[in-house]
Amino acid sequence: MEDPPFHKHHSNGFGINGIAYVMEGVYGNDGPNDASKEMWTYDPNGEIWTRIDDFPGLDRALAIGDDWEGKYYYGFGARGDFETLSDLWVFDPADSSWTELATCPCIGRTHPALIAHNGKVFMGSGSSRGGDLNDWWIYDMETDTWTEGPRMPGVVRHHPFQFGIGDYVYVGGGHRLNWLRFDPATNTWSEINALPEGRVAGSQFSYEGRGYLLGGDDRFHVHLPDEETFMRYDPGTDEWEMLPSLPLGSRWANSSFIIGSQLYHFGGLDDDNLRDSSMWMIDLALLDVMVSTRDLEEASASLSLSPNPASDIFTISHDLEWEVADVLIESIDGKVQSVITDHSLSQHVSLDGIPDGLYLIQLQHEGQRVSKKLMVVR
Repeated sequence: MEDPPFHKHHSNGFGINGIAYVMEGVYGNDGPNDASKEMWTYDPNGEIWTRIDDFPGLDRALAIGDDWEGKYYYGFGARGDFETLSDLWVFDPADSSWTELATCPCIGRTHPALIAHNGKVFMGSGSSRGGDLNDWWIYDMETDTWTEGPRMPGVVRHHPFQFGIGDYVYVGGGHRLNWLRFDPATNTWSEINALPEGRVAGSQFSYEGRGYLLGGDDRFHVHLPDEETFMRYDPGTDEWEMLPSLPLGSRWANSSFIIGSQLYHFGGLDDDNLRDSSMWMIDLALLDVMVSTRDLEEASASLSLSPNPASDIFTISHDLEWEVADVLIESIDGKVQSVITDHSLSQHVSLDGIPDGLYLIQLQHEGQRVSKKLMVVR
């Protein structure tokens, strides 16, 4: 994987039509005083990074953007001395053109939530000269107009995570524990299941009907535990799931983009506050298989048989989600001694007719299998 030729945090990445784009970002530790107009492209065919024409608007840092139907909507942020901005632009990769859109009639800010979704741009929260915010604004792509919506419930926040799925947009974290769902049809907010811990300054996206969080710090700006560095939300079940941990641990103010089904993760600061120049890729199309394999390995490790050694019966303790399974008792030389189909895992297993010796006890369910050794002694 070819690492980016720049070492930045707080940059904005997006992928459209097989090419990735990365905008601005901070090289040093001085925030808005490191404002930038830089734009780069990444072509996965050949792993080629190319510097292209700069963004034509004002230089900035701590801005935000999101793509919708082949275009990228971008704006806000701040310049030197925390001169906050409230402009909005759209980038069309078809001809590499930028168009300035209607400016938001709101307070300029850094680190807002911004979601381009279903023909709208939803924007709210963030940091202004006067402090954090909880207002909410909706931009209509067709009419090029802004409308103020209902404020986000609860306390103000900045640097939240956000994504759009189906008919709704979701915002959460930002030094706060709770997560919210906004319904544009009714113009109302509701709470959803919160994360195990609040978080800030990471990357996020939606893919195939689920929302993903990548990296960041917890709400106290402490790096996340490895197992919480990559998570996803399923709106159908209102549940969060921990995914395979990021290589090298979490990064604060990291960036990402998706090309096809491949997610690329790069940039940000590591646990020692050092810029990390490496880039990593995972195929989201294989993620469910990876998660299923990991969960099965963990469940297999938790499997226990008692008593062990056993004489007449034994019971099964497990962390599996199965209620029933086929139980195979196999001798160490591979010969199946007994098969009990659709056995309730809450009941004991009889060893009638099984000679003394060492056996492999296998549980099988819908093509999945876990096993543990059992000694039979009388």
